[in-house]
Amino acid sequence: MPRIRLPGSAGPSSPLLPHDSDVYDLPRPRRRCSRAVLALASLAALATVLLAHRTPVPAALEQYRERIPDLRLWRAQAQAGAALLEEPEVEAALAVLNVVEDESEPVVEAEVEEPLPAVAWSKEDRHLRRYSWATPKVHSSLGRMLQSLTPAQNTTREWLLKSRTLTTGGTGVGLGADDPPKRIKPSPPLPAHSFSPAEGEGPGLFVDGSYDKYDDLLHEWRTGRPVEACEKGEWEDEYTQMHAEMLSGEREASLLEFVCHAGEYCGGFADRILGMTTTFLYSILTKRAFSVAWEQPAPVDLFFDSPHIDWSRPFNQSSTTPVSPVYANKTLVKKRREVNAHNWEPEHVDQWMPRFVRNYGENKKSPWIQLDFNRGVIIRSWTYKQIAPLLDNLGLKAMTAYSCLINYLLRPKPAALAFIAQYTSFFSLPENFVIGIQIRTGDLSMWADYKDAVNSVALHPQYFTCAEAVARTYAHPSQRIVYYLITDSHALERDALRRFGDRVVVTGLKQAHVEIKTDTSTGLVSIKRAADGFMRTIAESWIFAGTDFQILTSRSGFGKIPTWLRGRQGSTIALFNEFTDPEYTVQYKAANEGRLPPPVDCSSPDALTSFEAMASEWSLG
Repeated sequence: MPRIRLPGSAGPSSPLLPHDSDVYDLPRPRRRCSRAVLALASLAALATVLLAHRTPVPAALEQYRERIPDLRLWRAQAQAGAALLEEPEVEAALAVLNVVEDESEPVVEAEVEEPLPAVAWSKEDRHLRRYSWATPKVHSSLGRMLQSLTPAQNTTREWLLKSRTLTTGGTGVGLGADDPPKRIKPSPPLPAHSFSPAEGEGPGLFVDGSYDKYDDLLHEWRTGRPVEACEKGEWEDEYTQMHAEMLSGEREASLLEFVCHAGEYCGGFADRILGMTTTFLYSILTKRAFSVAWEQPAPVDLFFDSPHIDWSRPFNQSSTTPVSPVYANKTLVKKRREVNAHNWEPEHVDQWMPRFVRNYGENKKSPWIQLDFNRGVIIRSWTYKQIAPLLDNLGLKAMTAYSCLINYLLRPKPAALAFIAQYTSFFSLPENFVIGIQIRTGDLSMWADYKDAVNSVALHPQYFTCAEAVARTYAHPSQRIVYYLITDSHALERDALRRFGDRVVVTGLKQAHVEIKTDTSTGLVSIKRAADGFMRTIAESWIFAGTDFQILTSRSGFGKIPTWLRGRQGSTIALFNEFTDPEYTVQYKAANEGRLPPPVDCSSPDALTSFEAMASEWSLG
């Protein structure tokens, strides 16, 4: 079939556009003899108007004139083309064409979704649903750096603020759902662009810094979504459908539930995310519908949304709010079985988990399994010969599996996303090289101010010495060096701001640990305080995932979550801190003739910590 070039289309000679000729050439449409004269006349009128309103090539793209022969037409698709279409003459010509098309092709209206029924919330749940977290103001450390941005950098950051806030969310479930509830789906992308940006739009033109970071921004411009480490797998749609059918009763129920019971210790934020994500992975492998029974200290559905499935369960056992029919099935409840795997040692984990699919797949042993688990067994699962082939069949990869699973399962609430984007939109600028520094000084720092007062840069110098070496080794000479610091010590945070005020950025949010000074009461004030703490932790963790390099504290699980959420190995160093776990430090010295680990040369490739090594330490992975 003969082919034609459409007017205004980019040509394959452009080095900035795809080179597949099929992208630009389309088959010639069939002639409509009865309308030929009218259609040709209309096209001629339109062409006359367009030629009369030719717009010069934007000044910002003049340097590319010789490299892009059809630059004038290519750019006309964007700003110039949009402006021309507002002209009365063009609208009249298009109106004629529309009449012709309307005679043969009916307009297809968008399908309107049927609204879901409202929920009859219990009195107690209505009180819990009133909780909200107001987006805090950014810390002055970030504010000072924003003042130094150029107009072009500000334009890029404003575009990123919109993109990161609007496209990375999910849908409220459980107590966090709208009333009436909305159908669960991820936030839609921004409009995609088939052309490269000009100066003053989107990521603008590359000027300086890291071209790899600029290329990530170009991807976000072209697709309408930020770059993700994980590619969507076929398992996602299949599992989403299976989960929905089991909860609705269309398919025989087979359930796997992550549990954290009221009055019990379930671990901190990292332990819970590790255990919850692992339980979800094995829900996929055993074809069971996943859910989260998080009964203390605050409802998980108040600070996370979901983009795909409803994993919510009642916060209080006494709640009278109707749940999915499957959870009220008396037969299932009677056969429910709980496995308490809390604080298992690595040897026990490695003995039990490889047999999990064989023991609990295909509804074996019980149609409803509850798992109390605070260990990560995602990357570690590739070391199990029984499990690794199953993971490969799903299309998962060890280095990005956490990123895939967490992003499928959880999305921060809009208020948190708005705060996160304030920081990540600055971190993503190609001119910045951002080093995330996570310093865990120990539980005593959060008990009382007088316990925290000893912490300072001088007491923990290895982190900042390492950051300087990382900046010299890995940053482009033109990049600005930024340290994003998260720590459990307010005193250390203040001292770092004094010592490195031109580099350090913090959130200023109050440090919190879910199981230090735990309040097990069900009072609404206690729940609100706990929820606030979780929201701050989520914000800091997701911001940390937006850094270019991570310096972590070994013997701490907190830095693992954002590092694995980022999903890029080869940019992480874990440092020993003798104050993080004093008991372990004593044991280490006793086994090594009173010596501590030697200092780490962070400029050496040998200092880099692999994800596999991280998964073999503290709470595993």
